[in-house]
Amino acid sequence: MVNGNGSNRRSLERQAAEIRLDGLRRGLTTEAVVESIIRRIPEVAALEAWRLANGWSREEVSARLDQLYVADGLEPPNVDSSTLCRWELGHRRPNEERIEYFCRLYRTRPDRLGFGTDHGEANPTHLQRVGIIGAFPYTNEESEEDLTDRIRGARERVNLFGLTRSFYAREEFLPVLEEAAQRVPVRVYVMDPYCDSRRDRYRIEPAEAAMEDPARYIREILRPLRAAAERAPGIRLYSYNFPCSFAMEEVDDVTRIMLYGHGKRGTHGPVLLFQDGGAAHTFVVDQLRWLERMTQGETPEPWMSKGIEVKPLEVA
Repeated sequence: MVNGNGSNRRSLERQAAEIRLDGLRRGLTTEAVVESIIRRIPEVAALEAWRLANGWSREEVSARLDQLYVADGLEPPNVDSSTLCRWELGHRRPNEERIEYFCRLYRTRPDRLGFGTDHGEANPTHLQRVGIIGAFPYTNEESEEDLTDRIRGARERVNLFGLTRSFYAREEFLPVLEEAAQRVPVRVYVMDPYCDSRRDRYRIEPAEAAMEDPARYIREILRPLRAAAERAPGIRLYSYNFPCSFAMEEVDDVTRIMLYGHGKRGTHGPVLLFQDGGAAHTFVVDQLRWLERMTQGETPEPWMSKGIEVKPLEVA
């Protein structure tokens, strides 16, 4: 049995710290990091996962709880580490007041801390009418695995459009694109690293992103994509020079939309999945077909006069 002080527990905490650092590098939300810790380290329960995802010690959690109580004009509880350890390991349950303050501390719900169940239900009739077949609250391992699995099974086409996530250039993802390009056309549309739209978009990012520095963006994202396209001629790379507020990913008859928000990282936005047959899916597909026409030199007015360009990617 794992206890709160054993070497096995310290090993699990080191694993969780590595997952947290990976999540920070990828710009994931704390909640996405929590999900990753729970999925990859089953021995870690939800309450402990939230602490580890924040990078806090038990002593720091206790101090932060005290601050919340003091802010409410209450006597701080001074929860000791051994008590918190028992709560995290499920040996004891905190009272409802403590659970409420944990929710405030971690900015989440009781069921996501392991206390109770979320009984909310979506309205399937409404979702079917909209055409949504799936959704993720933000970019996480599941959303990335969903895209990877869909591309592995692609039968007709793969189109990726957006600010170009670093995920596309990761070593484990590029072979998936290259393999798919042996069967179907793969098109990747990336924002021109030197266009004004790129600069304006990243003025509202809350943290540094690869595309803020064009040289870094070219080195870390575009060159690996170019190398993959050289290995697999079925991959076509294009650049565009206009603003966008969402990413579009089309694999056969399913489209995925990732929304961008002001003051938020792109990975913090929800990911929605639509299937062929609905108005939302048609809207997304029309955007992608418009891009395809632009790559063929068809730039009708008023876009031609406004300098809109979609052209083969040039990487120095």
